[in-house]
Amino acid sequence: MDRTLKIYTKTDHLFAEFIFQYDHPGQATAHYVQYRRLYNDDEEDENKSVYPLMEMDTYLSFRQFDSIEQIKAHDIEVVKKELGRDMTDPRGYKYVYNPTPVLLRYIVTNRTGGMVNVLFSFIDNTKEVKFLSAVHPRFDFELSADSLETNISCISRIPVYTDRDVYEIRSHDLKRLEPWY
Repeated sequence: MDRTLKIYTKTDHLFAEFIFQYDHPGQATAHYVQYRRLYNDDEEDENKSVYPLMEMDTYLSFRQFDSIEQIKAHDIEVVKKELGRDMTDPRGYKYVYNPTPVLLRYIVTNRTGGMVNVLFSFIDNTKEVKFLSAVHPRFDFELSADSLETNISCISRIPVYTDRDVYEIRSHDLKRLEPWY
């Protein structure tokens, strides 16, 4: 369910960007940046220049969604709650999810070690998860999921083998690296 939502004004200027993250079971956060136009309404602005005005983090109540449409409606409500006071006409804004796949990497810091690659496109409803073991390539693991499943729930399904035992990767064993677009 990790996703990035960009909100554009009627004049196609970037108004805000929300990054929704689910890095722990049962928890949801949103990091957002609100932007301001570089030029006033009466000035010509062909390149749609904006600059960051405010950057915030907010904690959301965790919900398991049944469809992408439910998530879209939820995200619009979050935007209105957080930035509604600055929106001149909330119906006049465009809400855009980028279809370009995003690669997230997690370093597994427990005793077995390894790396988890999560390649997803929220709007295309695809997610590919690959675990690369630091112990031996035979312990590598791959799985596919949809956008309704969180990255952490996918990662917890990866079996990690140590001394004839099978463990699961927990969220506190992970260090998330910066996303790659």
